[in-house]
Amino acid sequence: MKTIQKIWTAALFLPNGSLTDKTMKLTRFKYLPLLLILLLSACTQVSNKHTIMTYNIRHGVGMDRVLDLERVARVIASVDPDILVLNEVDERTQRSMGVAQTDSLAKLLNLQGRFCRSIDYDGGFYGNALLSRYPILDLQIIDLSTDNLLEGRSVFIATLLAEPDTLKILGTHLGLDRTEQIQQINNILSILPETRNLILSGDFNLESNSEGYSHLTERLRDSYLEFSNSPANTFPADDPQRRIDYIFIGSMIEPEHINPVKSTVVNVASDHLPQVLTFKVN
Repeated sequence: MKTIQKIWTAALFLPNGSLTDKTMKLTRFKYLPLLLILLLSACTQVSNKHTIMTYNIRHGVGMDRVLDLERVARVIASVDPDILVLNEVDERTQRSMGVAQTDSLAKLLNLQGRFCRSIDYDGGFYGNALLSRYPILDLQIIDLSTDNLLEGRSVFIATLLAEPDTLKILGTHLGLDRTEQIQQINNILSILPETRNLILSGDFNLESNSEGYSHLTERLRDSYLEFSNSPANTFPADDPQRRIDYIFIGSMIEPEHINPVKSTVVNVASDHLPQVLTFKVN
């Protein structure tokens, strides 16, 4: 495309950028179709870069113990992601004043939103959420609850039409018990879509030296490791000591860069820090 542009400029334009007399005549006839094709191509070109954020929002309660969902929205808006995976989302619970948090955030951010239930809680529901700028073609929620009667967990699997790509997005929030985590990870890996253009993200409650992390990275790549051997910690937000939130990627996902979150309230809006990745599909 750059070569065509150079030839086009040399043949048809003067140094000051204006059309030559010859060009004026030719574009009426021979070059007019080519000009129209080039202009149409430039106007319809679709970017193949996408940005995903994963963020445990603790149902909007910050490090100051204040429930403020709009503050969470400001953190997210500072990055303006195309795809957003959220953990610890309330759906019409009493503690969150009956608010449907997924719908509220979707409206504030002008995104589509789907709540993904893990458990019934406090007069409503509690779980994960997917927000997307792209059409959500389908979404499944798979129960990851184990027999130990600890908190119920789930993973969602969604298909997004992110033209020119189709993406599989999985979001989850694992348990705290190490044995439970292994069981949940094995369950996720057993239903992992065959496609290689997938992303699995969320709060995994484990660090990179754990057995569960090793299982995950046998099948998927830790996207942040492509930029640093020691990625920044994510928990707790006001003084991060542990890295427990991840964006794992399939083989066709090519990371472009990590997006810094510059919001002034990112260290107080939740007890976790978000992870943000811009990527393209090979």
